[in-house]
Amino acid sequence: MYTLRDDLDGLRLAEPESPDVWLVFGGRRHRVASPAVYQALFSGAEDIIFSEDIPSITMGPELNDGTCLARPAGSHMIFLVTGRGPVRKYHIPTYESFTDFGFNEGAVIDVPALILEAVELGGELTSAFERTRRAPDTIQIPTQASTTEG
Repeated sequence: MYTLRDDLDGLRLAEPESPDVWLVFGGRRHRVASPAVYQALFSGAEDIIFSEDIPSITMGPELNDGTCLARPAGSHMIFLVTGRGPVRKYHIPTYESFTDFGFNEGAVIDVPALILEAVELGGELTSAFERTRRAPDTIQIPTQASTTEG
């Protein structure tokens, strides 16, 4: 049985004794297809979490050759653009999510805006940590009304 795990969004996972690295977003695990793709996205390997539970996470499309981080020229918006079939862009809405995912600022490619406008939007990449930081305070502490006895 596969499970969507949006609580892991933004993490890079690997199984012990396996060379595969998986990026979790949208609750799904996406295999990073090659060392070249890994280097096109991430600054290092220090944040990889080793887990034996990876096979239980629902699988998403592979991050294959051509996957990169792109910014429309003259903009501050950054997208994860997936490689071959189907090509999609995922907006990274905040710098906090960008860093939570471990993306490399130096790897962002500036491209003509027209190119990115032609790519289908796959959604937003918001890390689980960023969603937690932005969540409204849902815990309410009950207060007792003062009563005056006469």
